[in-house]
Amino acid sequence: MLCERCKRRPAVNEVVMLENGVPVERKLCRNCTVEVMAGYVPVVKRCPTCQMTQSEVAHLRKAGCASCYKVFREELIKMTRQYQQGHDHHVGSVPDALRTPDERIGERLVKLAGELERAVEQEDYERAARIKKEMTQLKGQGEA
Repeated sequence: MLCERCKRRPAVNEVVMLENGVPVERKLCRNCTVEVMAGYVPVVKRCPTCQMTQSEVAHLRKAGCASCYKVFREELIKMTRQYQQGHDHHVGSVPDALRTPDERIGERLVKLAGELERAVEQEDYERAARIKKEMTQLKGQGEA
């Protein structure tokens, strides 16, 4: 198929162009594609307050101002999920000094439950018994 613009070279690209305000798909050769696209400036998503761009948010992995959270909402949610193990909200840790003894015991019990499950899967029943004993002791401390 020949280029729809110059009608001389083979068409290799499909380009959507505005003709009289209506989007029209044209099949163009390389040369015509370059000529048509020479004046094209890509639309860049930008924060109206701090002028930070979408690529800067992605590169810096943080917003520039409060308005960025509205403008780049979807991008920031994707980033948060990526760095927070699939959660779309911050799931950080709490400093030891601020955690209560019950919270520490609860976290340890969750960790031990995972270890117990792995020990049973591996048929390491001696280790499973030790883990179960430690869990029982921790549960006793939490109730005190």
